Amino acid sequence: MEDAAPVAVVGAGTAGSIVARALASRCRREIVVFEPGGLTDDDNPRFMDQLGEATLWEDLPGPQARALGGGSAVNGLILSGEEPVWLRGLTRFARAGEEGSVGRELLAMGGRHSRLWWHSGRWNPARAMVHVEDEGRISIIRSSVERIESRGDRTFVVLDSGGAVECSHVVLCAGALVTPRILLRSGIGSRVGTGLQNHPTVTFTRRRADDDTGLFDACVVLELLEDGGKGLAVAYERMSGSISGTGMFTVSLMNPVSRGTVDLENVDFRLLGEAPDMRRMAAVVRGFVGSAVRAGIHGLADAAGADAQAVLGMGDADMGTWLESMVQPVSHATSSCAFSTDALGRIPGRPDVSVADASVLRGVPQETPAASVTIEARRIALALGEVLS
Repeated sequence: MEDAAPVAVVGAGTAGSIVARALASRCRREIVVFEPGGLTDDDNPRFMDQLGEATLWEDLPGPQARALGGGSAVNGLILSGEEPVWLRGLTRFARAGEEGSVGRELLAMGGRHSRLWWHSGRWNPARAMVHVEDEGRISIIRSSVERIESRGDRTFVVLDSGGAVECSHVVLCAGALVTPRILLRSGIGSRVGTGLQNHPTVTFTRRRADDDTGLFDACVVLELLEDGGKGLAVAYERMSGSISGTGMFTVSLMNPVSRGTVDLENVDFRLLGEAPDMRRMAAVVRGFVGSAVRAGIHGLADAAGADAQAVLGMGDADMGTWLESMVQPVSHATSSCAFSTDALGRIPGRPDVSVADASVLRGVPQETPAASVTIEARRIALALGEVLS
């Protein structure tokens, strides 16, 4: 076994960091991780300060993370679902006083404090992976991967920076937008890039009521159940790390049915592409704005600067036009390899390649997806570790 080529983990985001750590605990082979991103400041509770050119891919739609730990290193800290069992104690609920004026307004609308990926620091799975690297069981190559190449009965990971590394098995964890592109460039799998999903999201801005920035940029959520649609509104105390005078609310449809595609040239989420999604998103947005009006909160503006209350008087046709102009993707892309892999992330005909990131989720979760991604990544990695041990 000592002479076997290493196992490659492509991408060290949330999934890749968990996969690398789990494989190191189960597999005696060398683990090589390919990731161009670096470590972030996990002691800063204000996530907007984490976002920037060094931590995001600029050529991908939505704020896709480019960092060790991926989305877990730069996300808004909010966990809207249950925490994974093995991470109990590493998350907690926000408390009164940890929100700013925008969060307090969402509380007045019936919102609640959210569970946070924070307990005396950000939960970032890359920290555990780097610790194992320090022990010599994992090595990290700071490069992106172009494709996987077969040369006879040998498998190579070909790097963007040039060169290739022979590997006995490749686990793709580069995310739902990049993993399918690696497979497509490699000529591996069928139906790759189909099934793509995301949470359609509309943003409203709000001038801050005071100078209170709160401890967290986001820690209050409001669940919206309207006309079969499950919505989630989140209050953000700042629009960005440099804009603190204006906060914002995002309203997302958490149970969409529309699916899109990703290929080598384009990403098409087809947000609200199916009639049920358009109807439900309209209901969720109207429910949110109506809640604001009932709570006496005025001055909400849409992304174009128009009075948000106008949506309450729109007919279905005008509302549809408005939504098409306002809807945006978020960093919740999933499922682009869901129809190309089995339940353990295996690709038919390629026993040397697996997928263990958000790509394999059968659909976008009805909550923020970080917990679902960690669960699937760990489950696939543990099963794979038994085979490769």
